[in-house]
Amino acid sequence: MKIFDYLKIAFFYTFSHLGIPFKLRVTEEMQKLYSKREPIKPYAFIRLHNEIKTVDIALKSVLPALKGGVIGFHSCSDGTKEYILEFCKKYPQFIPVEYPYDVIPSGDKRYMNNDFDINSRLDSYYNFIWDKLPKDEWIIKIDGDHIWNIEALESLCRLPIRKTDCIILSRINLHCDNGKCYIHRKYPIMEGGDSWILYNHNVRFLFNRGWNDGHFFAYERLPLPRKERKKILGICSNWHFPVVKNRRDDFKKDDWVLLKDFDIKEYIKRNKMDGRIQDEMLDEKNILNAFNSFNLSGKKMLP
Repeated sequence: MKIFDYLKIAFFYTFSHLGIPFKLRVTEEMQKLYSKREPIKPYAFIRLHNEIKTVDIALKSVLPALKGGVIGFHSCSDGTKEYILEFCKKYPQFIPVEYPYDVIPSGDKRYMNNDFDINSRLDSYYNFIWDKLPKDEWIIKIDGDHIWNIEALESLCRLPIRKTDCIILSRINLHCDNGKCYIHRKYPIMEGGDSWILYNHNVRFLFNRGWNDGHFFAYERLPLPRKERKKILGICSNWHFPVVKNRRDDFKKDDWVLLKDFDIKEYIKRNKMDGRIQDEMLDEKNILNAFNSFNLSGKKMLP
């Protein structure tokens, strides 16, 4: 390992409390420095809505890394509610929480007006579920359309040393169609900060809405002040399959490109992800196997 890697880690843990805007990027090679540490066991923060196609493998793929969690859901009509209730009976370390209001999705034009019910706002829903989680414990945000590489995730769970550390979780945006793998053309790999492992102390979601370059936006956000949350960017630990969801099942090929035709090496280099996107996460056979483990027919099922 290069001495520069040691220096980066030492600098981060020694001086980041000074408020210097520095992110620690932990590569596969650097990850070996943490191999002797016991991984934390976080609680999962999960919100679901009509995700019977994906929920089974999404939850089971991450299960070994978790201490427990809270599974929130609302307005389910496809069997997701029944699945969650049975899952929590089978794994009692998880608590089911039904939100008693319909929730308006992010970006919805209804947010342009001021007459919508505040209970239908995304941050209201998120905070309702979040309040059921234990305080002063490590929490991981889990979505219902991701499949996890459990070894990579458990490796990331070795990274938190201080309660101010925040592990930013990257994801590869993928879809499979007719036995071929596609990667999102505009957002192939995301590391935006809306998926993380963090310590649950003084955490609340807020709501953002407005206009940017003529486009309306509305979404929940979790403020992560630099002085209170030190961001660590590690290796990739999950695949994201957004098109499989019932509400997004319109596969627009113009938004996607065949994985084999995408210059992933150039993208990784340009976006400072060198050494953090493992070859196994880009292997088409692995991706297809993961995709085919979904309940693609959408039939009702139990865990």
